[in-house]
Order: sequence, then C-alpha cells, then structure tokens
Amino acid sequence: MNLLSLVQNKSILIQCHDIPDADAIGSAYALQRFFMFHGRESKIFYGGKAKISKPSLLMLINELEIDIEYEPDLPYEPEFLLTVDCQYGAGNVQKFECRKFAVIDHHRAEIREDENTEIRPALSSCSTLVWDMMRKEGYDFDKDEKARNVLYYGLFTDTNGLSELRHPLDRDLADIDFDKSLIKKLKNAALTIKELRIVSAALDGSRRIENKKINKRVGLFRAEDFCDPNILGFTSDIAKQVDVLDACVVYCLVGDSIKISVRSSVREIMASEFANFICAGVGSGGGNIEMAGGFLKADEDYFIQRVRDYLENYDLIYAGKTKVDFTSMKRWRKKSIPVGFVKTEDMFKEDWPITVRTLEGDIDLRAGKDIYVMIGIVGEVYPIKREKFEKNYDLLDTPYNLKTEYIPEVIDKISGNKLVLVDFAHSCLPKGEKIVRASAVERPTKVFSYWDSEKYFSAVTGDFLTANETDLSDCYIVNRQIFFDTYEEIT
Repeated sequence: MNLLSLVQNKSILIQCHDIPDADAIGSAYALQRFFMFHGRESKIFYGGKAKISKPSLLMLINELEIDIEYEPDLPYEPEFLLTVDCQYGAGNVQKFECRKFAVIDHHRAEIREDENTEIRPALSSCSTLVWDMMRKEGYDFDKDEKARNVLYYGLFTDTNGLSELRHPLDRDLADIDFDKSLIKKLKNAALTIKELRIVSAALDGSRRIENKKINKRVGLFRAEDFCDPNILGFTSDIAKQVDVLDACVVYCLVGDSIKISVRSSVREIMASEFANFICAGVGSGGGNIEMAGGFLKADEDYFIQRVRDYLENYDLIYAGKTKVDFTSMKRWRKKSIPVGFVKTEDMFKEDWPITVRTLEGDIDLRAGKDIYVMIGIVGEVYPIKREKFEKNYDLLDTPYNLKTEYIPEVIDKISGNKLVLVDFAHSCLPKGEKIVRASAVERPTKVFSYWDSEKYFSAVTGDFLTANETDLSDCYIVNRQIFFDTYEEIT
C-alpha cells in the first residue's frame, strides 16, 4: 500500500485505537498533514469508553493544535476509514461499520493482509512506519516541523525514551531534527500521581529467577494491566538498580498479549537479545545492550517460562579463555564467493568517530587507514583490520552490488551526516583456502570475541561455532544459513 493511493478517497476518516497514546496521535496527525498537502481533508477521531486524560497527551494536542475528537457513537457510516496504530476490528479499537477501510500499524497482524494494509511488526513504532511511507512519497519533512515533532515524540514514547529501538528505520527517525524544548516539556509532564502508585505497586511485588551455574539473577515485576510503556520503562530503570539483580523484566498484560521492558547490568545479558528471545515466534523485541522492550502474544505462564529458558539454557564462551575442543570438529573450506568491503579512510578522516547502522544494530568505530568494513553475502556487516583483510582477500575489478532489506548507512558522529556504505564499496574475493573448524551448537551460546569483549555473538541451536584453523582461539558464531552458503565441508 502507498499513501498516494489513499488520497483518491474523497473523505478520509482517521481512527486511532481507544484511549490513544502519543504514537497513535502523532501518526494520525502526520498523515492528516500529508493528506492536507495533497489537497484532501481528513478527520482524526477515536472511540472507546474514555477520553484522553494523560497530561502529556493533552499538552501535545494543545501545543500542536491537533484536532482529535472523541466519537464513541459515529452518527454516520464512513465512506472510507483508516485505522492507525491499530487494526480494523481488533480488540483495542472500537469497530465502526464502513464501506471501505485501510490499516497502517506496527503490531503483529490480527487481520488478513491485502493491498489495503501496511503492517510492519519489525518497527518499534507506528510513527516510524508513517515517516517511512511519507518519505517514500517525497514528503519534505524539512518544511514541516510539526510532522517531525509528533513522529519523533511518538517514537520516543513507544520506545521508552529511544532505549528500545528495534530497526534501523527507528534509529533513522530518532536522528531527525525536532523541537527540543517541546519534547522536554512533554517528557516532564509524563507521570501522574496515579501512575506513581502503579510504579510503587509493581516494585512492591517481585519474583526472582536464578541460575547458580553462571551466577546470574533476573527479577520479574508485574505492573497493572494495560500499563503505559513509559511507566514500564520508568519502573524497570528503578528495578535495575537493585543490588542482587543482574537484569530485570517489568511487564504488564494487554488483553491476550504482554508488554515487556527489559534492563541489564552485566555484559553476559544484552537487553535487546533477551527481549528478542522472550518474544521470538510470538511477537517482536529489541533495543540496545542495557535497555530493551517488546510485545508478545502469549499468556503469563509462557512468558515466565521463556525468561527461565533464557537464563538457564545457554553456554558462555570467552575467546582465548574458555576451553573448547575445536580439533575434534569437522574441517570446512570457505567458498570462493565475492563480497564487499569499504575502506573507512575513503569516507572520513583518520580517527574520526563513526557509526555503521545495520539491521543487526549500530557498530561504533573510528575511521582510519587500518579499519575496513566487510559486507557479507546477505548484507551482514562487520569491521576488519587492514592487515587481516590483505592477508585473506584479493581485490576484484567488478562493481559491488547489494540487494537487502535495509542498505547499511554510516553516520558521522560529529556532524550527524549520513553516507550510504555501499556507495564506497568494492568487491573482493577470499584468497587461497581459508580453513575453519566448526560445529553446530546444541544449545543457545554466547561468544565473546577478540574484537569486542563487551558484546557477544549470539547463537541459537543449529548456528555454527567457528574458529580459524590457524588460530583456534579466534572463534565466533555464524548463522546456520549463512554458514552453509559460504562454507563447504572438507571430506
């Protein structure tokens, strides 16, 4: 679905879910401004049993003069209805009969998807989705500060202050210009006395899951049903500081689903990976090393078991320290497949701070003549020293092309400017024979490599623990499919 196709409707009624949050309001308002730019009037409304009462939302509506109406009983049947941050007929939105409807949402699909739906659960907010759709239609956000402000604030609130970003597009939206004084004002009006009591009640009751083998403890805190994501995040920020906990998960029930906020204090538990594990197959999760969040469609018993499984069912390997019998593993030869590489010195000055933005997350580096960035066959990105590159790869004359879901970008951490990584990429081919020892892991495994002692490679059952045969202490994890695409067994 594209937004210009919606402009063809003579009358556009934009519906938010019941008791809308900042993400729903911001997404709806940005869409209204898009339709207005294309000469089409639209109306924003919501149904349900109660009006908006949260101070920060009322302030948002007042500051930006957003015309949003509470309509629990529509006096007419709409010609066209567009549900935003929710899905027509779903449990969190009042259903109104209409002749035609469309859906823009970032939650798991609850209805049949067709040409009238745009549902992307990989994104952290509906604001991200709306921003991307408007951007693809050529909308000039540089000339619309109001649209920038509402979409940024929608993302900000739905990701607990940007700590739970899941997708590169989320991080791209987080980089846009916005009115800092307005956002600060809205942030400081976010908590009511009632919500403070909710935080207190959640902290008052907790349970602890412990794995004595690795000496790690996770605290579980349940908040009031349908709790605001910001309140979950605020509660988890406090719970994280408990001295006997290595990580914490604050959660609430949302109908037949669960919203979670995750915090970690130790390098062996990345909050983003923890959230992804909990939500795998039944939802989506993500964030960064210390803070993350997610949403899963499951009951409480399943959720708690997933937390227990995560803590109790993984192995830890520290490169060069943990004893691993690689010599008993099968030998594999790396296939001769062209890949891409970028010399960071072609993009920035020596020692310049940069961030490489990828689907797997952000990679912070300092550019220089000795730092290259490799681009794998499915778009995976990782840094490599020039000495190691020259030892293992030959340059090719053929141009480098990459087709992937998200084209990696490189951000100048000083100016904020972005460059497309593949614009500076060249093709190369592994030289000679690269022989590795490798074996599929039988349990979830975390490997701390030489390259980064604070972040680990994470493997699920079936992924390959791999080590260079010339240096078996140089070990890492390779995704199962990528491994079979790039290596062949030596018989």
